[in-house]
Amino acid sequence: MIQGIFVEAIGWLGYLQRGEVILQIILMVSLLVLENQIVKQLHRIQTIGVRRIVTPGLAFLSGFLLGALGLPGHFLSFLGGLWLLWRALVPIKNLVKERHPRWPVDEIDQTILRPVVLVVIILTFFQMLGSREALAMLPIGTVFGVVLTIGKLLTALMLGYAIVTLSRQPAGLLSGFFTQFFGLSKQSRTALEVILQYSLIGVGIVVVANYLGINGAAMVTIAGGLSVGIGFGLKEIISNFISSIWMLFEGTVRPGEILMINGDPCTVRKLGLRATQLKRGRDGAELLIPNQTFFTQEAESFTAQETSRRGAVDVGAAYHHEPGRVIDILVELAKEHEKVLPYPAPAAFTTGFADSSINYKVLFWVRNPLEAFQVESDLRQVIWSRFEENEIGIPFPQRQVYPMEWPPSKQQTLEIRHQANRSLLPEQQEAEPQINDQQKE
Repeated sequence: MIQGIFVEAIGWLGYLQRGEVILQIILMVSLLVLENQIVKQLHRIQTIGVRRIVTPGLAFLSGFLLGALGLPGHFLSFLGGLWLLWRALVPIKNLVKERHPRWPVDEIDQTILRPVVLVVIILTFFQMLGSREALAMLPIGTVFGVVLTIGKLLTALMLGYAIVTLSRQPAGLLSGFFTQFFGLSKQSRTALEVILQYSLIGVGIVVVANYLGINGAAMVTIAGGLSVGIGFGLKEIISNFISSIWMLFEGTVRPGEILMINGDPCTVRKLGLRATQLKRGRDGAELLIPNQTFFTQEAESFTAQETSRRGAVDVGAAYHHEPGRVIDILVELAKEHEKVLPYPAPAAFTTGFADSSINYKVLFWVRNPLEAFQVESDLRQVIWSRFEENEIGIPFPQRQVYPMEWPPSKQQTLEIRHQANRSLLPEQQEAEPQINDQQKE
């Protein structure tokens, strides 16, 4: 095998080492080096895709003109034509997108058009060197008693790629037919499409194996080896795959749903076969959560049945304020916010008696779960302003530090007691002398 490839490579070198071929290669390399300078001179052309095909077109025309003048230019026009074909895909794609914006042009370009053009370029290049058929017949080894050649291997790879790439469209048509016939839901159709797609891929692999000449016994051996590998090394991957199929059928996790992950609301962007892609609302980070996580851990959903979410704001008010008045202010402020739903209506409650305040909680509902945090922030600001207008105090702890000496002197003890007495309320100050007289007795 190595000897045959070496002989073919020697033949390529013999062709490429000819003087006229070397001259054309030098011209091609010069155009590659000067391409950026040529593109800058074409600044009047607004479309970058059109500017990028000028240099390949120049290489193709140069080779064509050299051939027309009787000079060697066939190889230059060949290389320029391949280069022009590859670069022309961009303006063609943009033109189709402008006229048919609903077509999946980018997907077709990346999965079908460019791979096909690349294969055509490679095969044409080998044909230009005059060794494509000889190279295809070179054996590279034996697989399960079958002699495998370079041509068979490349054909099998292209067939496998085509099966994997094109299996989605037939699977979508079949799943749509079964959905209408059996009355399945949208989630079930998506799951059925995935199952049919991978079933078609499996059938395609069997067809490719038969093309290579691998018999059924060898396929059984391969399947047995894969089962052992799945049991030991691919257990997590298979578990995530089965979990994704189950979630598609069940519909518990859907694109657009909002889940609480580690205390942060996250929007489901895409449900993949291995992991689910989410966008965290706090900072916009993209999260990838393995699918089996949703079967082994708890996850809160704000959109499973309803899209609304309840928010809450806690606040404290001084003891000398009447609780009913405070509750009325809190409810009124919640109703005034434009994003708070009128039903269920906002409500406020007293939640406890603290050391220096009565604590309150105002509850409200918003339609979009991701807006609850912003609404809570807005309500805290307007509560502070409205409390200021109504002279409602929000108490906060205060600490006083007094310097002491040990053992304390009588004068220092009197000063500390006097400062503490000044911080008391009037009725407490009246009771303070009586306590001191009792302590003296």
